[in-house]
Amino acid sequence: MFNAISRRMALPLSIVFATVLLSACASNSGIPAPKELSKLDLTIHASDDVNLTEKRATPVMVRIYELKSDKAFQDADYFSLKDNDKTKLGEDLLVKNEYILRPGDSQTIVRKSSPDTVAIGVLAGYQDLSHSVWRVVYKLPKAPDVAWYRAVIPDNKVKLLITLESDAIKVTEAK
Repeated sequence: MFNAISRRMALPLSIVFATVLLSACASNSGIPAPKELSKLDLTIHASDDVNLTEKRATPVMVRIYELKSDKAFQDADYFSLKDNDKTKLGEDLLVKNEYILRPGDSQTIVRKSSPDTVAIGVLAGYQDLSHSVWRVVYKLPKAPDVAWYRAVIPDNKVKLLITLESDAIKVTEAK
């Protein structure tokens, strides 16, 4: 008799157990899904007439920042960023690279971005700051969620050409 009752209850109990198990697996516990890292492919090129001083091109300092938010970067003045970028940007600063480029030089950066990067900030140390575009921000597209097939079919590649012109920074998407 006990066996007959056990058999009759086994199917409904199994269904209830499976339902509870599946709903527990499917529930979002408030943890955001991990995002795919962007593959950054940045080429920085100093034009032949970069940083003109008395009609002569001169080397220029350039910094590339990976930023969690671009607000502090946009609000800061040149000298605060040049002298105290870590303090000024705080937790928004994720990665920084600095280069000195001569006229006609190029530098390439190829790496995975930080998972929190939402923008790339570019700072250039032009001689005549008041008549230059010395800061530019490029907002990255929203990163897709990590998926098993991304190893074979990557989706999140950012390829940029950063050109340091005579008195301005120009950022264009490269193909």
